[in-house]
Amino acid sequence: MVPSARARVRQYIAPLGKFGIAVREYPLPWGNILPRQRSLRPLWMAATAAARTAALACSWKADVTWISRQFLPAFAPLHALAKRPMILDVDDAVWLNTGGHRAQDLARASDLVVCGNSFLADQFSQWNNNVTIIPTAVNTSWYRPRRFRERAPTLVLGWTGTSGNFPFLYSIEGALMRVLQHCSRVKLLIVADRPPQFKRLPESRVEFELWTPRTEIAAFDHMSIGLMPLADTAWCNGKCSYKMLCYMAAGLPVVVTATGMNCEVLAMGEVGLSAGCEQQWVDALIALLSDADLRRRMGAEGRAVVEDHFSLQRLAQQYAAIFHSLDGGLPRGSGSRTVAHSQ
Repeated sequence: MVPSARARVRQYIAPLGKFGIAVREYPLPWGNILPRQRSLRPLWMAATAAARTAALACSWKADVTWISRQFLPAFAPLHALAKRPMILDVDDAVWLNTGGHRAQDLARASDLVVCGNSFLADQFSQWNNNVTIIPTAVNTSWYRPRRFRERAPTLVLGWTGTSGNFPFLYSIEGALMRVLQHCSRVKLLIVADRPPQFKRLPESRVEFELWTPRTEIAAFDHMSIGLMPLADTAWCNGKCSYKMLCYMAAGLPVVVTATGMNCEVLAMGEVGLSAGCEQQWVDALIALLSDADLRRRMGAEGRAVVEDHFSLQRLAQQYAAIFHSLDGGLPRGSGSRTVAHSQ
């Protein structure tokens, strides 16, 4: 499953079950991304259309249809086949993607649009009057602070994400190089689907872990600071700060670009530092690397912010309230709901 659907849907299935919500998931067999190899595209499109059609037909057995933003880009108005009420869940600026013009069609056809942040909600409010904000939740039982981190002989700057976001990481390579030169006991740890290709950083100071849910969580135990560089663009403003929140849940202080939802999270407490230009990244990282008490204090504050505002159990209650309110015509007082999710 793609990262978005894993965070926005799959992790909710068990918690929602405790609120009487049974989620039946219908993921795409070959993923949501058009193959690069042109010869495979006709087969991919046919298989995707067939899978989506079958999933939406199955939605008629459910009380509510829950459509992930991974349903886009759609090459046919398949949502017309879905059982109502229908909820669209969005955690990226999908209208900027190829085929993203269909986002407004899907939004208008939905009974409710759930957005991961206020920037997305403002955009989708142009196409649907029923929009609510539910941030992407963090499972705080998975990401937990570790006490022994500060006793390690090496301090670790950590970055985790997909290789599609490497350009943001490359944008601070100059700052990272200067920090590594300044602090001899610092290294960089990258957790992704493939290794990055840095031009200047010495290989001996960079470690790579192939991303899996298990390796990511294990890698967090060795990090000292979490990094989330972004650009000041509409696409980045649509991001829901999920990796920033994961760092914070693991008790890590963060250094992030102050754009979009990152600004909102930074305002919730002393959880880390913001940086824009190269010098700001250097100054912020050196300040945290030089002060173990500051790292510990910011890490504890970040954990508290996640527990108070972004924990899986807390946000599952919000989703449960929505599903129970959109009852699909069930008699009042009926305690259980079945939700069909299609991506």
